Amino acid sequence: MYERWLAAFHAVARSGGFTAAAGQLKIGQPTVSMHVRALEDHFGVELFHRRGRVVQLTEIGKTLLSITQGLFGHEQEAIKLLRAAHALEIGALRVGALRTYDVMEIGATFLRRHPNVRLAVTIQTSPLTLEGLLNFDLDVGVIGHAPSDQRFFSFHYNRYRILVVVNADHPLASRRAIRIEELDGQKIILRDQGSTTRAAFETALDQAGVKVRPVLETNNRDAVRAAVLRGIGIGTLSESEIVGHPRLKALPVTNADMFSHSFVVCLAQRRDRPLVANFLCLAKSNARNIGKT
Repeated sequence: MYERWLAAFHAVARSGGFTAAAGQLKIGQPTVSMHVRALEDHFGVELFHRRGRVVQLTEIGKTLLSITQGLFGHEQEAIKLLRAAHALEIGALRVGALRTYDVMEIGATFLRRHPNVRLAVTIQTSPLTLEGLLNFDLDVGVIGHAPSDQRFFSFHYNRYRILVVVNADHPLASRRAIRIEELDGQKIILRDQGSTTRAAFETALDQAGVKVRPVLETNNRDAVRAAVLRGIGIGTLSESEIVGHPRLKALPVTNADMFSHSFVVCLAQRRDRPLVANFLCLAKSNARNIGKT
């Protein structure tokens, strides 16, 4: 009740007349007059001096306008903000990603298209990203598998060959490539359970009947690199995770198909939201379904 009365009062006070206020509010002029009169009658005050078609604020009307300015006076600013957001000229997009490579590749394209939109990127496990999407803490994710939960929409973005990584002092470091059988009995640094890199590596070992000696397990790819550098054992990394280092040698395995994958994901109910939809569109246009070989 009060909101309609106050909105009518504010429109009349700002526009200088009941007809102009009706046009702004897109209601009939008699309705505007009725709301203002109801406000005045209800509180027993006079808000306008009426001189024909000309209205002038009373002292109490001027004081009330200073208050309603905070309630209704920023409408145009609000509309401008919403229009800018609709045009993707402003805003923020929160992204969770398993690896830096994919999200930065998509993010670079996204920011070139929308330089005033801010990206907030969190590098974390795929389960945490899915949880963040469900809790609305994240808008989009780039994860290592396609979720089976129907609440999510996803598509394949890329795949990367998994390489064996050795220290420069390791006997295999002089090789350009190896066969998986050559890993038999070797000390191995494993990724944590749930890692898609580990799953692909262990599947290849099982298929070849190769037995290795796990000596360290970690959930961090930087820890894998550090352990290999210190000669703790042999590691496995996706080619997207390989960082050049004079003491590291990355070797392809010629007779094993080992790949890690990346999928772009969001809540199915949010896939048409402007920022989310634009990120998905750009990611899909960059997607490489065959992957690197």
